[in-house]
Amino acid sequence: MTSSRIRFEGARPGSPLISALGLVLLATSIAFSQASAADSQTSKTAMRESVAVVSEADGAGRRESYLLFPRRELFKPLIADMRWPRFSAEYQWRFDTDQFSRVAAVSLGETFALVRSPQHDWGEWELGFQAMVDAIFDMDSSSSDLSNEDYFVGLTGSVLRGGVTSQVRLYHFSSHLGDEYLIENGLTRDGVSFEVIDLLASYEPYEWMRLYGGGGVLIDSSPTYDRVVTQFGVEMTSPVGFASGLLRPIFGGDFQLRQENDWRPEAAVLAGLRLADPADDVRHLDFYARYYHGRSPDGQFFDQTIDSFGLGARLGF
Repeated sequence: MTSSRIRFEGARPGSPLISALGLVLLATSIAFSQASAADSQTSKTAMRESVAVVSEADGAGRRESYLLFPRRELFKPLIADMRWPRFSAEYQWRFDTDQFSRVAAVSLGETFALVRSPQHDWGEWELGFQAMVDAIFDMDSSSSDLSNEDYFVGLTGSVLRGGVTSQVRLYHFSSHLGDEYLIENGLTRDGVSFEVIDLLASYEPYEWMRLYGGGGVLIDSSPTYDRVVTQFGVEMTSPVGFASGLLRPIFGGDFQLRQENDWRPEAAVLAGLRLADPADDVRHLDFYARYYHGRSPDGQFFDQTIDSFGLGARLGF
């Protein structure tokens, strides 16, 4: 594939956007320092699930029934991953690029758990699927043109065993230029699509910390890309809340290395606040700031390297 990679100098040290992100990260780190020094008195309540088949738990307290459409997935959504299915809106500033300097990124997607097994001595498993439509709008154009649309659909299989949650996923991704962008730039549509199988494993050494890592292989792609992708990251959700426990600081760092990109790292760092019922945080609203450096997450511009700073909000179910 011929690469038309963007040259950029990056955000300058005096950039007010990076200063703002630094303040958010500083506030978050202070909150986590206070949280680790405090003896958290809160505990998670038992999950309320939609149960289609009901049976009594055994003497050890294990659930012996299958669950249909459980409300919480075994493998939790990744906080900082730019491409994880979600309902979100984010305003982004992109630095020193020749494509877009300001975009609005809108995503409509989610992970849906379909069925979960009974709890066995070794653990439990779950099947689900993911779907998302992701679009960006050029805020520098006169009519905020739709410039890129990405479509994502996949099947997931998750296993919880011995405190480690693993997820294998098979998904299809396709990308299309927006009609307004095609017309304004006199281009013809050139589709981008690929299928991937990947595996991620996560572990929570503390209630407030999560570590994850894994990788994937492109099964097929058009145009042809190198096949191997690796991914790892860290997440923290403060056990100490504010405003009667309704607000909690969150932090995530997601890092990906692609053979197609000569193993140069892509990094996304996110910090923000989560609004949720302290007794049941399955449904929540996140307000966040995110910095990203790497290959463009927008499929049609994947061969370009970008830096972006975004302010956004997203819903979790």
